[in-house]
Amino acid sequence: MEPEKKRVGCLYRVSTKKQVNIEDDIPMQRNACMEFIKKREEWELNKEYIEPGVSGYHKGLNERKVLQEVIKDVGEKNIDVLLVFMFDRLGRKDDETPFLLKRIVECGVEVWSVCEGQQTFENSSDNLMNIIRFWGASTESKKTAARVDSGRNYKTKQGKFTGGIVPYGFTLIPTGQLDRKGRMINEFIKEPFESGVVQDIYNKLIDENMSLSGLTAYLNEDRKLKTRKGNKWNTSTVRSILKNPLYKGYMSYGKTRMKEVEKSQNTDITKEDFLDVKKRQRAVSPEEWILAEKANPDYVIVSEERWQLAQEILARRYKKYTDNLRPIEDRTWKSPLLLVGLLECGYCHGKISPAVSSQKVHKVNGEISRSYTDFYKCNTRGRNKKMCAAKSYISRYKLEAAVLEEVNNFLDRAVQIDCSDEVMKNKKVLMGESQAEQEGLECLKKEYIKTQKNIEHFKQAIYKAIIGEGEFDSKYINEGLKITEDKATAIKREIEQLEKSIQEKQLAVDEYLKTIKMVPVWREVFEDAPLNVKKKLLSILIENIIVTGNEMDIHFKIDIDSFLNISSVDNIQKKNNQSMDSDESYRKMIEEKIIVEKKGL
Repeated sequence: MEPEKKRVGCLYRVSTKKQVNIEDDIPMQRNACMEFIKKREEWELNKEYIEPGVSGYHKGLNERKVLQEVIKDVGEKNIDVLLVFMFDRLGRKDDETPFLLKRIVECGVEVWSVCEGQQTFENSSDNLMNIIRFWGASTESKKTAARVDSGRNYKTKQGKFTGGIVPYGFTLIPTGQLDRKGRMINEFIKEPFESGVVQDIYNKLIDENMSLSGLTAYLNEDRKLKTRKGNKWNTSTVRSILKNPLYKGYMSYGKTRMKEVEKSQNTDITKEDFLDVKKRQRAVSPEEWILAEKANPDYVIVSEERWQLAQEILARRYKKYTDNLRPIEDRTWKSPLLLVGLLECGYCHGKISPAVSSQKVHKVNGEISRSYTDFYKCNTRGRNKKMCAAKSYISRYKLEAAVLEEVNNFLDRAVQIDCSDEVMKNKKVLMGESQAEQEGLECLKKEYIKTQKNIEHFKQAIYKAIIGEGEFDSKYINEGLKITEDKATAIKREIEQLEKSIQEKQLAVDEYLKTIKMVPVWREVFEDAPLNVKKKLLSILIENIIVTGNEMDIHFKIDIDSFLNISSVDNIQKKNNQSMDSDESYRKMIEEKIIVEKKGL
């Protein structure tokens, strides 16, 4: 009776998808394994395991489905021999693969390599050689990765495409030339239609203040476009286009890196979780990206100024401003109402927000549909009617018409005056205050650094007191440490307040200048502008609108009436040949005007 043959399972693996269809990889491994099996009459092929395009260095044991299948068959005794071309086909992780191989052998399965023979664990030398082998494989993978990374860094700085997924808006076309490995050389160029879509995305963000979700709706619903893979657009895809420096002509590399996945600190971690160190591609800070040394004009889809403006808009939106630090025109609203974000209730001083009511509509043919009406309502009254006396329904049409009429009156009065001098004075005042605060901030920062050094000295003194080398009692040192730490906390709080105040003043200056520049062309731009742009234009002119019953009080960012009064007094003084050249005479004129008004003359 012939002895039962050993069942052999063969594992083939290549690291990248580019190697899958190349004759010298998986087919070569398979042919070598088949020849090896033929030389052993007691073996017969039972199963083949193929891992196409799977990295043995970056992918852990739990992330490799085919390897999990191998482990399952080993545990269920479905194979007697595991054969690979080289042992590194099992993996290249020095902290995982050697222990996996040893565990397979302990389960009674022989592990063979065509090139390296059988791996046994009969003595300590076998254990040591097993670990050294995979340590060498891991080290070689790291060296290969470093060489590839260095080469791509150099090519990127030269402005060359280094491979990978071709960004949206570009394509590769064959040049007809071959490289030294016989592969076709492709040219990296702009794709006309996709380039137009990219320009449209930037225009909608910058010119129409469209949100990322608004942009995805615009691309999916209005333009009915699909991504290159045939999927719907989403906010992360749009954001990646808006942040990619390639669209201003700069090739980039290293925007993601392999990093360990952080485990939750609040959940229990099992032994398996502890040993399973996973790595994933994670985004890298833009400061760490590798960029081309100069822009390539053939790659430019949007100008550098427009690209930078888009980054500033995204940064302002992303930053979690406290109070009203974020400029209101940078906010985006999905509501079709015009005055969202500007309204305040005159009764409770709460926010007035958009709302929608619906009702059934019975058609003549018997069908039933729903009719929707947009309106404004006070948030406080919406929660509790007893807390606010405002109306439960504020008509959008009446309120918006009244506001636009008042805005037109404001613009009619604004064109009568030249308030640029006064704006510059206000700007100088704000910047002067900001400069004084900046100087105070620098002093506080120096003081904070000094207190931190003192805290370190106290801690060193406590340590010396504990080991018996200190000159002072640790009790008094602890008291001094607490006082210094409290002082440092107070200084840090002042620094944060000053930084916020400086930022607020800078925003105030920017808002003031925007308003002045916008007044002459506001009405012309507003008439034909999309809804998002109309909202932005209104937010440039208006600080807020207080609605009390049937009355409203609009607070503009520039007080035109005060400018007109100053202008009229200035004309009277000119007739009397009084000079208004100095700031002191200007101040006295205002004081005299106030005295006259008080006397009722």
